[in-house]
Amino acid sequence: MQKRILEAPTLFYQKLPNWLFIILACIMVYLFVFLGSFVGGAMLSLPIMVLYLINPTGFSLTVAFSSLYFQLSLFFFVALLVFAWVKWAEKRPISSLGLFRENWIKDIVKGWGVGMLVFSAAFLLTYLFGGVELRSVNFSTAAVLSVLSTIPFWFIQGGTEELLTRGWLLPLINKRSNLAAAVGISSSLFGLMHLANSHVTVFSILSIILSGVFMALYMLKTDNLWGVAGLHGAWNFTQGNLYGVAVSGQGAGTSLFHFASKAGAADWISGGAFGTEGSLLTSLVLLAAIVILTLLLKKESNSIYKEA
Repeated sequence: MQKRILEAPTLFYQKLPNWLFIILACIMVYLFVFLGSFVGGAMLSLPIMVLYLINPTGFSLTVAFSSLYFQLSLFFFVALLVFAWVKWAEKRPISSLGLFRENWIKDIVKGWGVGMLVFSAAFLLTYLFGGVELRSVNFSTAAVLSVLSTIPFWFIQGGTEELLTRGWLLPLINKRSNLAAAVGISSSLFGLMHLANSHVTVFSILSIILSGVFMALYMLKTDNLWGVAGLHGAWNFTQGNLYGVAVSGQGAGTSLFHFASKAGAADWISGGAFGTEGSLLTSLVLLAAIVILTLLLKKESNSIYKEA
């Protein structure tokens, strides 16, 4: 498959045997997250502590450090670390990660729409099968502004996870192995990265691995990282701040709608405390999306082959 995003033009790892490189690359993903989050936490703590010292009685450190904005902002520093590594260690342009300049805004908007659509399809199924019920609606000005304010933060968080597993890891493994292995390994690692989340289940990890495959195929179809970054951000935003369900086992604060698991509903339908991602129905929707993208990619490949 000829795609710009798969080129990964670097010779930095060429002396390593393939099996060792793949293991090392997977470990490096965890190191990027750990080190970037550590540096980000330290830097963001400084202004937070200043605000606390100015007003110790009216400012809560617990609220500040546990807020959605703080947690998602850490991913910005993870992304910066990956950019620095690619530029100075691998000695290749940051754009080679799939951050090409042409039509990037259009790709983000389109990806955002796809993410909202696919997750909404999965959520609708859980609702129709009696897994969740509507508890409240909040369209107050404060709620709407709060929900809208989370969009750039979800984009940073989702985009960084895509940068790590799809933009950086997948192309490098593809060069040392094959595309099927690259998609499988990067998607499996993506699932394993969520093992420490609250309320994790077998179905939730299955769903996240399948979402990794879906996002990898979407990235290959669009041949850039912008679109899948938007898709991933919208996926999390839609479940947390639109429908008000847990995002991979974590609360997301203010939402326009608040749905909750219906009493007596099986977790494999509702997703349980993990959220809609823990539902088997979500896995089925993702499988359908994977089949569609696979067919589209196959059609595209056949068309290029005939033209050649």
